[in-house]
Amino acid sequence: MRRCLRPIVGAMMAVYAGSGLAAPLEQAIKASYVTKFAPFIEWPATAFAGPASPFVICLAGRDSFGPVIDDLARGQRVRGRPVQIRRVTDTASVGDCQILVIGAGTDGTLIEGAGRSMLTISDKSAGIDGGMIRFVRQGGRIRFEIDNGAARAARLTISSKLLGLAVTVNP
Repeated sequence: MRRCLRPIVGAMMAVYAGSGLAAPLEQAIKASYVTKFAPFIEWPATAFAGPASPFVICLAGRDSFGPVIDDLARGQRVRGRPVQIRRVTDTASVGDCQILVIGAGTDGTLIEGAGRSMLTISDKSAGIDGGMIRFVRQGGRIRFEIDNGAARAARLTISSKLLGLAVTVNP
């Protein structure tokens, strides 16, 4: 996974630094992680409405990624499904999400109301905790922790490759 992410992050640094966009490098790195986690997670078939359903990444709360995550997801596919980015504000909106990114200002009932096979991601370094994958800052780098027990409870299987990259894994 490191070999896959290094060129992407390097390219993002060059593109966003040269374009004059306001997206901070840290948020671009986190957006890249969010779009690259999916191939390392197994969802049950019931997580999708049908065989042609898209793979949906939902952003709840304050959107710190802006257009960066939309650009990264454009044209991407996860197990043959096109990736869609959706901004959500209520429990009814998260029904078909495979990944839910929990941003600042998110109401806890939004996450609790989801109640299905959905990977949740939060940003502990920004004071937001509770996701199955949590971004943390360590030694000036963006890393992540994994709560594998919570993922298993949601009937998700996280690849040993991704688990090996986490700074901590809660069984």
